[in-house]
Amino acid sequence: MTEPQEIRRRPDGSIDTGFYMARGRRLRSEAAHDMAGSAVGQSRGVFARLVMLVAALPFFRGEG
Repeated sequence: MTEPQEIRRRPDGSIDTGFYMARGRRLRSEAAHDMAGSAVGQSRGVFARLVMLVAALPFFRGEG
């Protein structure tokens, strides 16, 4: 079992909510960038295949 993490606190002893809010924003941003990056990579692949197909059509028709 993992050890519980220490809660980050301010000098007055209260929980450092600003730290945890900034951490949550950073983690959500990283997750969104990861998701968008994989989607962009997939769409680039589809777009590249479509361009290659269109470029090759004259050769299939014999107009090459």
